[in-house]
Amino acid sequence: DGDAKITSFTVSPQSGPQGTFNLDLEFDSKNGTGTGELILECETVDHLPVSGGFITEAQPAGQYSKQFNLKAEPDPNCDPSQGPCEQWLPGNYNVKIYICNGECGSKHPHSQIYDTAQTSFTITQ
Repeated sequence: DGDAKITSFTVSPQSGPQGTFNLDLEFDSKNGTGTGELILECETVDHLPVSGGFITEAQPAGQYSKQFNLKAEPDPNCDPSQGPCEQWLPGNYNVKIYICNGECGSKHPHSQIYDTAQTSFTITQ
């Protein structure tokens, strides 16, 4: 059976103005992983859902690292008449990551969440 265990999930900078926050993920796999997903979810101050997903290829046993850039600034192309726009207000933001075999949250028998972790950052202005 495949596996993945998160060994580190950090954000840099941990505090700063609106802009890009760098997320670093490190994980180990003893038996290798199946094809699956990485899902990032950000809990925002104004409670608008911000998330993203990435398909992951099957990997042999080993140590892995991935980097993600979270652009924490208002999207100039967001049209408020089409729905709410994330403003990235000052405050604390929690970011969760899920490493999954198959589709995260799926009811298929082969799908499972290998591991999850959380980190946070603060927007100061």
